[in-house]
Amino acid sequence: ALPGQGANRTGALFACPLSPEPSDCWRVPIDEGVDPQRESKENQWLGVSVKSQGPGGKIVTCAHRYEVRHRVRQPLETRDVIGRCFVLSQDLSVRDELDGGEWKFCEGRPQGHERFGTCQQGLAAAFSPDRRYVLLGAPGTYNWKGTVRVEQLNQSSLDLLRLDAGPFEAGGEKDQDPSLIPVPANSYFGFSVDSGAGLTRPRELSFVTGAPRANHTGAVVILRRDSANRLVAEAVLQGHQLTSAFGHAIAVLDLNSDGCAWRD
Repeated sequence: ALPGQGANRTGALFACPLSPEPSDCWRVPIDEGVDPQRESKENQWLGVSVKSQGPGGKIVTCAHRYEVRHRVRQPLETRDVIGRCFVLSQDLSVRDELDGGEWKFCEGRPQGHERFGTCQQGLAAAFSPDRRYVLLGAPGTYNWKGTVRVEQLNQSSLDLLRLDAGPFEAGGEKDQDPSLIPVPANSYFGFSVDSGAGLTRPRELSFVTGAPRANHTGAVVILRRDSANRLVAEAVLQGHQLTSAFGHAIAVLDLNSDGCAWRD
């Protein structure tokens, strides 16, 4: 941990030039300090996921075990393991409000493991290939059924006016209905995330997530956006072998000019 973080082990993001020097990496100056009356960064696992948009693009990194504290040092103190992510510019800084900075979509929502008290947001994170969206998996939501959220990366204030601006969420941001998520409890839906165009419809963007504990075999779910800003299932691909954790990791492959395929 950095001095002033009130912790011993927090995780970190490092930048390393591609050079033969073994010691030219440097720690990216994010997540400094702490407010002990509302949060804990001990064992938060900052850096559990790291993704880049490529040259000139943004970077996302997450700490899925970040805790929000309530009633600190009181007999009924509670901690919610909501997780959080940082979206950074190409120079590894938060240059302006459009970068988003810190993202915590489970903060302020109903507590308890059956709702959003153990979200673990950011165990998986990715960018869409069109660079418009960031995908965030939260496998601890709804009694570890899990959820996925897709947020637009705003390039200008006009982006907010688009009909497909989102955010989009499995279960719905307003509904918050776990019955809309097509896997049982303890599935870890959102454990892995990716996206691609042309998976189910020509040129249309689809979102893909793994649920490695679904039905004790695992599953991969292909999602689309609906008119109510929800992510709804278009296809559920089931694992076949008991405890195989099908969907533990996924990647969308551009096999040819006509579309994409996925693999686990």
